[in-house]
Amino acid sequence: MEFLSLYGSYVKMFFKARMEYRFSFFSGMFANFYCYFITYTTFWVITQQFGTIEGWKFENMTMLYGLNLFTYSIAGVLFWYTVFHLDSEITSGNLDSYLIRPMGLIKQMVCKRFGDTFLGQILVTLIFMVMAITRISYQMTAFSYIYLVFAVLGGVLIQSGAMIILGSLSFWMLRSSDLADIVYYDMRTFVHYPLSIFPSFIRIILTYILPWAIINYYPSMIILQKVQTTEEFVLGILSPVIGILFFLLSLFVFNRGLRRYSGSGS
Repeated sequence: MEFLSLYGSYVKMFFKARMEYRFSFFSGMFANFYCYFITYTTFWVITQQFGTIEGWKFENMTMLYGLNLFTYSIAGVLFWYTVFHLDSEITSGNLDSYLIRPMGLIKQMVCKRFGDTFLGQILVTLIFMVMAITRISYQMTAFSYIYLVFAVLGGVLIQSGAMIILGSLSFWMLRSSDLADIVYYDMRTFVHYPLSIFPSFIRIILTYILPWAIINYYPSMIILQKVQTTEEFVLGILSPVIGILFFLLSLFVFNRGLRRYSGSGS
């Protein structure tokens, strides 16, 4: 609770400072809003042209893509600018200054930079997801709404854990950003679409090796009542639990890497 209070004070100061440069702040938000608005529009055009994508209508695709983007954006607000880009902190020597302070390293890095550019993504996703839920409300139950909240929490934890783990690789390989781009961004684009359109080995990789499908695909199948197998149901229901375990794993990897860090040498 003490850290949350401190973080809240930091966010207030951050926005107060950013309001001194309102045009820069709002133009950055608009750029992200516009970029992802175009992506949603692309899904709409495809589904209007072809009807569905493997049985997924536009509102279904909105739920699928929205869970991925929304959870990524929340995690990005906290971890993208600092922990995910830990290699730049190490090579610049800035990491050494964190280590002489009493607060935990990850907490310090979270407080260093608020990811305000992700607010545009959060806004556009909320708009489209509310529209999608309105259109599929006839098939939504009380359980669906409750489960959606837990699915979002699980997705945020997986996205956050991924940023922490991939950033932690910098303790072993100073320039980890190229690998992170492939493993996180490139591979995660597969789950923008139903996994059923891909070969089975892609589904296995994105479920049991890189858990990106557990962020949005399996939860979407439960919410949209598209589950066909016990495996799909179990993976969907357990997505919040998997999120907690994956986040704890990321903290373990981070701390293991930190213990082997010997300084920048500068």
